[in-house]
Amino acid sequence: MSLPPGFAMFQRTDGTAVACRVSQIVFVGRSERGVVLNFNGGAQVNVHEDFDHVMALLTPPS
Repeated sequence: MSLPPGFAMFQRTDGTAVACRVSQIVFVGRSERGVVLNFNGGAQVNVHEDFDHVMALLTPPS
């Protein structure tokens, strides 16, 4: 599936997939089962991804 520019697909810890607009992620935390993506308004998404992989997605190209 092709995503619009600026979106990334993540695998949630419950086994489902979610597409997130990368520019809306405020900060990223580590959890026992992966990574917690934090958005404005206190919304969180727990994903089963490698922390370094998520950070690479959030780092603008140089």
